[in-house]
Formats: sequence, structure tokens, C-alpha cells
Amino acid sequence: MNIGSTYALNGKIETEAMSVVMAQIAPKSAHTMEDVEFNTNQILSYMDKAAAGFPGYDLFMCPECGFHGFAPGDWPRLALTLDSEPINKVRAKCKELGVWGIFNPLVRENDGQFVKNMAILVNDKGEIVHKYVKMNPWLPDECTVPGTECKVVDGPKGSKIGIIICADGDYPEIWREAAVNGANVICRVSHYMAPYDEAWEITNKAGAYCNQTYVLGCNSVGIDECYTYFGNSMAVNPDGTVFARAPKGIPWLMKVDVYPGIVDKMRTQPGAYNFIWQYKHRGASCPDQNGAGRGVSDYNAYTK
Repeated sequence: MNIGSTYALNGKIETEAMSVVMAQIAPKSAHTMEDVEFNTNQILSYMDKAAAGFPGYDLFMCPECGFHGFAPGDWPRLALTLDSEPINKVRAKCKELGVWGIFNPLVRENDGQFVKNMAILVNDKGEIVHKYVKMNPWLPDECTVPGTECKVVDGPKGSKIGIIICADGDYPEIWREAAVNGANVICRVSHYMAPYDEAWEITNKAGAYCNQTYVLGCNSVGIDECYTYFGNSMAVNPDGTVFARAPKGIPWLMKVDVYPGIVDKMRTQPGAYNFIWQYKHRGASCPDQNGAGRGVSDYNAYTK
């Protein structure tokens, strides 16, 4: 396959490669604002390293809890606002380097609600263009406000990015919602701990395969007061195969290229293993269905 292009049943598809750098880092479990500052500086340092090692990359991914680590008792006191200094620093770094970035602060918004586990997408001008609140906080230890929807946003190089956070990926509904909303790349930022390393890989592969999408899973490493974070960040093709992965247990920078336009084209065709098309056109090969098939209205799992 030529770089930047592939071939489909009805002709050539031109698509640009989106280069993504995943930073598998070890955030400090923050008990003071000085700890948050330490973590912020670590993120900025990795962004600079990525620019030096992979000039021209498009998107930087930072793991869940990259600013705070996992110290739930201190979240209310150390939660950031979206105009706080740590957030402004990573926004400025995106603008300086001309890259997009996904970051995951713990946020207290001015809406009277408790702390939110929020992922933000910053564009290459330093603007926050997307906010996602984790829909499935990890029970029983994560006391954050659950989000209500998984929207998708346009990113660089024709990407349509859906962001999910850690335990979100343990629920098939979140992957499907992102895909149905048009995501051709689903970015899963995580602070995923042992002994669930097999679950991490299974769910990333299933999310990609069952929804015909790229999956980029960026996980942290290190040991805090109670958990060990194993890393194993990975990039998964739409057929569920892992095509790049970071090692377990150590900090790592990994650059991968994905081709969002290919996913968009695949989903328009009623071919085998195209589940986003097929589940909306069930039985389309049957003569009774006139090539259209049945829709999704017969599913009743979500009405019980």
C-alpha cells in the first residue's frame, strides 16, 4: 500500500496519515499543587521530546490522571479549572509546537457539580475544541461526576476523534456510541492498573474490531499508594490487530500513523466484517429485505 492511499472496490481513496505520539508516563500521585506542577512539567517535557524525536507529528496523547495521579482524597482540593495555569501551559505548548493534544485533568467547573474526570482536546492553535466527561467512573473508588454523552469532534488529517477514559472501555456501549457518532479514531486515555492487563488488551481489540475503527490506547506506568500501572499502550487497526505497542512497566514515547479516511470509506460499503454498516442493515442479503435489511429498532437490550 502506498503511504497515504489505499484502494477500495469502487476506486482509489486518498487519505492523509495522522501521526500520533502516545506518552506512556508515570504521574506522581498529587497531594499538593506542587505535585500537580511536577506532573504538568513532565507532560510538557514529553511534548518537547516528541517534537524532537518525531518532527511534524499531529497529535499528542497523555494518559488519564496525567496531572493528578490517583489520589481520590485530594481530588476535590486539587481539582483544576479550565483556565488554570497547568491547563494554560499545555495549551500554550500545543500552540508553540503546532500540534494537537489530548489531556486528562480532574476539573471542577463552575456549575455546582462535584469533580469531573475530563479529557480535553486542544488544537494546534492552543484552543480547547472538545471536552469529554468520563461516562463510567471506576467503582467504587472514583467519586467523579459521570458524563452523559460521547461526542465526536473533527481533528487533524481528516480524523473524527472520539475520546473515552479508562474504565469507559470496559463497556461496549461507549465504543459503539463513539463509532455511531462518526469516530474513525477512538482515543482511550487510561490509568489502568494490574492485574487487569489482559482485560486492557481484550477491550481495546474488541472496541476496534466490533466498531471498524482505529483504537489508540495510552496508559500510564508506575506505582502509587495502592496500585501498579502496567503501561502496554497500543495502537489497534480496525480489524482488531495490534500494530504497535509500548512495553510494560517503563515510560515510553511511541509514534504511530493512522489513516482516518480509510475507515470512513470502509463504513459506506456493505462488505464482510463492516459492523457499523451491517448492524444497521441486518439481513440485507436476504431477498425479502431488498438489499436494505432491518434497522436497529428490534434491539431491546437497552429498554429492559
